[in-house]
Amino acid sequence: MLEPVKTHYDEFLGSLYSWILGDFSNAYKKYLTFFKSIELNQNQTSVAIDLGCGPGCQSLPLADLGYDVLAIDFCKELLEELVEHAGDRSITTVHDDLRVFRKYIDEPVDLIICMGDTLAHLANHQSVAKLLDDIARTLKTDGKFIYAIRDYFSFIPEGSDRFIPIRANDDMIFTCFLDYNDDKVHVHDILHRKIEGVWQTTISDYQKLRLNTDQINKKLESNGLQMESSSLLDGMIVGIFKKI
Repeated sequence: MLEPVKTHYDEFLGSLYSWILGDFSNAYKKYLTFFKSIELNQNQTSVAIDLGCGPGCQSLPLADLGYDVLAIDFCKELLEELVEHAGDRSITTVHDDLRVFRKYIDEPVDLIICMGDTLAHLANHQSVAKLLDDIARTLKTDGKFIYAIRDYFSFIPEGSDRFIPIRANDDMIFTCFLDYNDDKVHVHDILHRKIEGVWQTTISDYQKLRLNTDQINKKLESNGLQMESSSLLDGMIVGIFKKI
């Protein structure tokens, strides 16, 4: 179930996500540059699906490149931010569990993306495998799938390296603490906020999967997708695949 993660976003992280992200226009420009750097082969009727779209850092650039975008996320607050950013762009938002995305489409699509470490938010490895099956089934021939995840698999930080400073200003300090288990990372999000001159602390936690990109890539290849590239973007592993 995604419910514990959804609760974390609804009750804690959703209202902070865009602040943590920083300037939205910079994020938009970064992903616009990224999408322009790869051969997407879009046309006037191309359709893209953004799984776990958040506030739209990837959806908006894809719409501006000519895609009709279906943007799905379980966090209503982030979808509302996306709508505000989107204006009259060709983006349809869906407030739902991304695992059921297929019920919102009628025919194969040109592009599916699942970025921002979204795959690691799923409950177990079986859910990831099922989602990858559904993605492969939904793509057109020559359609592309792009994922981005953090590497929680190949090493385990120790001591103070498990504390990750995220963002701070005069009134707020946001830090993550990571506790590694066999197949999951227990993420503790820690917010220090100054309210009327007094610092207050709020902590919320959730689990992420420790995903092996080799296994993800093999699963996609077994579904008839061919890897085009693997690279790093902002500390995340980005895999680009084409359906053959």
